[in-house]
Amino acid sequence: MKKAIFLVLSISLVFLFTGCGGLKKMIENADDINYKVTPEVLEMHDGKVAVSITGNFPEKYFNKKVSATITPTLVYEGGEKALTPVFVEGEKIQGNAKVINYKAGGSFSYNEKFDYTPAMRRSVLELRITATKGSKSQDFEPEAIAYGIVATPDLVKLLGKGSFGKDQFVKDIPDSKTGVINYDKNRWELKASETKRDEFVELKDYITEANEDDRKEFKGVELKSYASPEGTLEFNEKVSDGRSGTINKYVKNEFKKIDEFKNESFFSSLVTNEDWEGFKKLVSESNLADKDMVLRVVNMNTDPVKREQEIRNMTKTFEELEEYILPRLRRSEVKVNLMLIGHTDEEINSIFDTDPSTLTMEELLYLGNMTDDNNKKLRVYTKTTELYPKDWRGFNNLGVVQYDMGNYSAAKTSIEKAKSLNANATIFNNLANVYLTENNLTEAENSYKSATGVAEASAGQGAISIKKGQYKTAVDFYGNDCSYNASLAKILNGDYDGAVKAIDCSKEKEDAMSYYLKAIVGARKGDSEMVFNNLRTATSKDSSLKAFAADDMEFYKYFDDATFKSIVK
Repeated sequence: MKKAIFLVLSISLVFLFTGCGGLKKMIENADDINYKVTPEVLEMHDGKVAVSITGNFPEKYFNKKVSATITPTLVYEGGEKALTPVFVEGEKIQGNAKVINYKAGGSFSYNEKFDYTPAMRRSVLELRITATKGSKSQDFEPEAIAYGIVATPDLVKLLGKGSFGKDQFVKDIPDSKTGVINYDKNRWELKASETKRDEFVELKDYITEANEDDRKEFKGVELKSYASPEGTLEFNEKVSDGRSGTINKYVKNEFKKIDEFKNESFFSSLVTNEDWEGFKKLVSESNLADKDMVLRVVNMNTDPVKREQEIRNMTKTFEELEEYILPRLRRSEVKVNLMLIGHTDEEINSIFDTDPSTLTMEELLYLGNMTDDNNKKLRVYTKTTELYPKDWRGFNNLGVVQYDMGNYSAAKTSIEKAKSLNANATIFNNLANVYLTENNLTEAENSYKSATGVAEASAGQGAISIKKGQYKTAVDFYGNDCSYNASLAKILNGDYDGAVKAIDCSKEKEDAMSYYLKAIVGARKGDSEMVFNNLRTATSKDSSLKAFAADDMEFYKYFDDATFKSIVK
């Protein structure tokens, strides 16, 4: 009886060890499996990491009765991420997995994308295999096949360029006023009543006030005298010349106490012997029944004598012309030209400090636009919104300054107020910039599309393109721009020399991260000195970059280098 029990137990143990033997052998020879990962160092683009794995099983390795689950798993400090598993099986398994032949061996291929988080920068991608034969399962030792993720696109600054509402301030503004003296038919004597008409009295007052105002400068006087187009040309020449002499004498005598009026070069005189152009203008603006016919006659006849006769033949119409049109052509015009002298930059600054309410909207905007001090800009544009609350430019410009100073919530409030007053392309660019800081790329992109024609919008659009992994598009948006993001776009697009130029000509060139970008360029070019010199400067400006660089797979070739270690320790 004991002999029989021993025999049964022996058979069972043989079966057990035979059943597990295939798995044990596969685990013992797991190093014979060949894995290839592409890329060798994983990379993040558009917020995701793509990984491609090829596994080759050697001949006479994969047991015919074994099935296996291969799970790529990313392990990093604080967590791990299991990716989609691969299923393979021996040729005697009746399943749906990839079949690996025993004699010939076989392979599997794997492609996957997974979401990236910053904690994954320094990580290990390992394969975890669980193999099953019959009712028995065993785990292989995890196989590390890749180390770390290059996440340089994540260095993009989600910032755009603000667009200011432009001022229309002009320091010196041309101004003028015209007065008309009318004459009797065929006469050139000055009638006293003409100089007392309201129009001419206002002109005299205009001249007097200008002479007494230091901010008004005389630029000249134009004297134009005309004869109406009737009678002979010879007589009209005499009449128009006479009127020219009359008005010249009157004006120079009337204002002889004003220094400028003593200078002959201050005056320009023009004589029109027959004012056909004035005639046509007055007729076209009149209510004459036959005005179209009169105008046709004038335009069809180049001979002034024949032209006048044709019009005189229209008896009734000519009577109306003599009553309503021709008297207005018998005239002299006095046009006084001034320059209104605006405040100087120093005066505007001083007035703002003492009584800003006396500055115009354009002067306030000009003051804000001409200073580089954001604190001064903030005060100017805040006051502008108080004094001129219905003009969108004050709120818009205030929002741009708040944005540049990092007060994004206040910037959004100001810009949305500007939008409520006038929703234009300039404002949409600035609103898109705020959305960028909120990482709301969808709203930012939509707003940039509404910022047609605003050059500054390309900066924000370039930042979005970097986030989306569209590096060539980002480079196109930035063009020849000198900025941190423009440099980053060029690095990611493979233009390393261009990247260095873009950062060296930027306002940000002395920032720690600007030197960090140049260290990355050095690493990609295999220039150790460029890596060390720029990384040394970057970490001296911002010590937190030491730990960051120590985990940055851009520098993985230098992780064991003594100089690199000394910089990042």
